[in-house]
Amino acid sequence: MDDDLKNGLIWWSTHRATVGLIVRDGIVVESAPYARRWAQGRNAHKIYRKGEQQKGVTLAWVPATEAK
Repeated sequence: MDDDLKNGLIWWSTHRATVGLIVRDGIVVESAPYARRWAQGRNAHKIYRKGEQQKGVTLAWVPATEAK
């Protein structure tokens, strides 16, 4: 992955659910209520790596764009 997972969104999808994890400064700061306890405050790199290693998980990284 080219981006450093600093600011943006991790799109995590399984056959059961799809959730967006909002990342700021490399830490998950917001997510849907059903994923909040698991994800909030965790390192984005670790979460992304875990998803890459799990069968049946589809991931996408959407970097944040800053309006000027």
